[in-house]
Amino acid sequence: MVFQSYAVWPHRTALENVAFGLKIRKRPAAEIRERVDAILKLVGLEGLEDRYASQLSGGQQQRVALARSLVVEPRILLLDEPLSNLDAKLRERMRVELKQLQRRTGITFVYVTHDQTEAMALSDRIAVFQQGRVHQYAPPREVYERPANKVVADFMGLVNFLEGTVEAPGPRGTVRIRPDIAFLVDLAAGATVGQHVWLAIRPEDIRLGSPEARPAGADAVVLPGTVREQIYLGGLIDYQVEVAGIPLRVLAHHA
Repeated sequence: MVFQSYAVWPHRTALENVAFGLKIRKRPAAEIRERVDAILKLVGLEGLEDRYASQLSGGQQQRVALARSLVVEPRILLLDEPLSNLDAKLRERMRVELKQLQRRTGITFVYVTHDQTEAMALSDRIAVFQQGRVHQYAPPREVYERPANKVVADFMGLVNFLEGTVEAPGPRGTVRIRPDIAFLVDLAAGATVGQHVWLAIRPEDIRLGSPEARPAGADAVVLPGTVREQIYLGGLIDYQVEVAGIPLRVLAHHA
């Protein structure tokens, strides 16, 4: 197990912490040193082998804890938010390394995280929990694009919710959110006329454009709106747009 609170032994050096599991398994000294050196390099701790926990930063201690668990190549590894104290670049690198390590070793990873991006980047399947209940258990793309309910839709990334009423059920049903605004959507089997529903629309699935640039396609819903706020995020701009009194969040490329 990799603990969020590190659980690094303060009276041992980084090398001794990482080597502990291999020593318990009575592996040869040369093999221990070779594997420990390789795993310390993997987590970016080469050169810090002889430092004690008190001489390491929180992020470095967390990497020691990660290396200590990975070096013995267990059959199942439980990770409790193991990257939460790392800086953004190292965190991204470790995501890739963990994914590759899992595929290379075949170790089952049970990975607990509140970071949705991390969950989607690392997982073959995601279980979304709330108050002890599993709301959905499915591959990342299905959880994101076809959430089982409002709880999952709200938790897995940014989303706009629109309250509406089913006007025509079916695979391509109609949901009306205002007297003059309706959407064609994929409705679940069993939806009935007059049923109250929520539409979940991801900010990246909304396009901004001039009134004359109407998109092609019978399913396109074109609505007039007013940009109330915009936040520059580098490759994207986060817009707050008001449509018929409804605030919508839109993510668009800066071009």
